[in-house]
Amino acid sequence: MFFFKIVQLINSSYKIYILSLTGILMITISSIDPFSVATAAPIYGGTIVTVPGVGNAPPAAINDFNPLLSTSFYDSQAAQFMYQPLLWINRELHVDYKLSIAKKIIVGPEHRTFTICFHKFWRWSDGTPVNASDLIYTFELIKKLGPRFPGYDVGGIPNYIKSIDKVNNYEVRIVTTRSVNPTWFEMDGLAMLTPLPEQAWGGDSISYLYDHMTNNKFFNVVDGPFIISQYKSGRYVSFIPNKNFTGHDKPYISHLVLKFLHSSISTYFAMKSGAIQIGDLPASLYKAHNNLPGYRLITVGPSWSFNFLGFNYANKDISFVRNRNIRWAIASAINQKMFIKILGHGYGARAYGVVPSKPERFLSPKAHIVLSKGIYNLQRADVLLRSAGWIMHRDHFRYKNGRKLQFTIYVPASSMRAPILLSAMLRKIGVDVHLRERPFNEIMADFINPLNHHWQAIYMSWGSGYFPTDSMLFKCGGKLNGFHYCDKRFDYLASKLSNSKNINDFYKYQDYFTTQQPVIILPNTKVFVMTAKNIHGLARAFSPLGTFNPQFLWIGKKIK
Repeated sequence: MFFFKIVQLINSSYKIYILSLTGILMITISSIDPFSVATAAPIYGGTIVTVPGVGNAPPAAINDFNPLLSTSFYDSQAAQFMYQPLLWINRELHVDYKLSIAKKIIVGPEHRTFTICFHKFWRWSDGTPVNASDLIYTFELIKKLGPRFPGYDVGGIPNYIKSIDKVNNYEVRIVTTRSVNPTWFEMDGLAMLTPLPEQAWGGDSISYLYDHMTNNKFFNVVDGPFIISQYKSGRYVSFIPNKNFTGHDKPYISHLVLKFLHSSISTYFAMKSGAIQIGDLPASLYKAHNNLPGYRLITVGPSWSFNFLGFNYANKDISFVRNRNIRWAIASAINQKMFIKILGHGYGARAYGVVPSKPERFLSPKAHIVLSKGIYNLQRADVLLRSAGWIMHRDHFRYKNGRKLQFTIYVPASSMRAPILLSAMLRKIGVDVHLRERPFNEIMADFINPLNHHWQAIYMSWGSGYFPTDSMLFKCGGKLNGFHYCDKRFDYLASKLSNSKNINDFYKYQDYFTTQQPVIILPNTKVFVMTAKNIHGLARAFSPLGTFNPQFLWIGKKIK
């Protein structure tokens, strides 16, 4: 799964989510773990008001509920409340077939045939069984959408699929064009196939689906725990339990409301007034959490993602970033420990590669070593820059042939705290960094425009796939490669992952990424969340992978 984060991944689908870093870092709060407080049996009823992106990103509006069309984290999060994934990936990065639509997957001996067997208890809210036809319908929609589908060509979907056929009502057989790595294909490909109600949508055109992305009456046939009750554009969306939900975990609350606030500060004041019961607390306001006496502070995440400083390699004004030594000098100048101390009050996790550090399932042995030692080294940064011809002048900036070593970073609104610290660190090695605050949507538009060679750098985060190759983000000419980065060696190593079952090939891929630093990897994050003291079920509601599952929340006695 993937996404840029607007300051993290979804439970079942690959989507682009852009999140800007806000300096929210891993923190351990208080001597009592609020997730482990013993409580009485869950109570049914009540309303919980929160914001889109809670536990993951600053709040924003929701503009689409269709899981195949949405291109923001917020839209996909809302869609997850209503549509069950084919494969439910748990917090240890394994498929939990108990919670999945699929009961099991039978892989053929040559790893070209995948027979997906469905549980028979899943039902749409209109009583129709969730079956093979719904999965095939989803796949046919993806083919019609083509590159407009945000996850197009990720995990082999749809181009690696030679045929997809209905064996019976509860079995689908997929034949791939060649032998594939089952782990890669299932976690990167099949995991983003969300069965959709063919009996309700089957007669609708692609244009019709786009025209009704926010029509709550269109989304009246669901198989997830919630269904839309009311949607007010630019204001809020409310959900009620799907009374015909056949899954294992029926919602406890009667209403869930997501208010469309537009900054972390507004979330704080909404909690101060009691208008919302759960909301993220910016790290800059950490000390102010005591000013919310009816709330308690918890931490969630970090999401399955990586944070980065990315460059536009097509921009001739910063052609120096094409030199790996320059990128390594920049990476060596970033004191991640200090980053964490200042922005995270002393707690956090260093990160240097494309594979997130938690959970550790896919980390290479070399990655463990790098994570333990770190790479901060100003002397090395100086040597690398001087060897590339960049000499420090009296103004304490570096020049080469009369040209100054400088670039401008686009920063989403209200996200300046961390970039300011980053620019101060790079100034120590003579790099002049300019910061320009812009609306997030404008930054995203520049990034995804393949003809835009004008922007220079961006400060963002990327939600990884469950099998975290993320090759489409860096592949030469890749659909998501707004960096215009190209490395044939990287492409070769990434291409092997789709059919190699040898974990060492994956280790080679991630280690090569770390040595090249196509983007400068920054510390991973946790998020501070304030929650009303009478809300329970938080440990299951917030997943370490970045998902929010409100069906596990319930309202009871206040926790002291």
